[in-house]
Amino acid sequence: MISQAFADICNEARVAHRVYLSLYRSDSWYGGPEEGGWWGHTTSVVAYQDFPSVEAAEAAKVRVEQLAEQLTKDAERSYGDLCLRQIAWCDARGIDDPNTVFGEVDGHADFFVQVEGELGLSEHSDDRHYC
Repeated sequence: MISQAFADICNEARVAHRVYLSLYRSDSWYGGPEEGGWWGHTTSVVAYQDFPSVEAAEAAKVRVEQLAEQLTKDAERSYGDLCLRQIAWCDARGIDDPNTVFGEVDGHADFFVQVEGELGLSEHSDDRHYC
């Protein structure tokens, strides 16, 4: 009804259209040792830009995907380095389980790119409690 009333007044009205190129970060986290251990994920928009068309967003997507790939590799490397430092620290002190000192370690971040008509469509967060 509202759209039709508006269109009756403004007979050249068009639906607003935006296309977003979004860079997402997905973090995995360890929920606890219950039932053999369980993981969850939180995914959120890190950065975005709006474009006038899908074609323009797709053209920029290739370069942003390269950035996302590099960010994921850097996160994997950083996560691995952290784990190695914690294990070495514990080994030097005769501690068998690093989790008793540092707590349970979450996973590394993954980055990915989406072209979307609505910002944040891929945002997601799992429950952070055992059900």
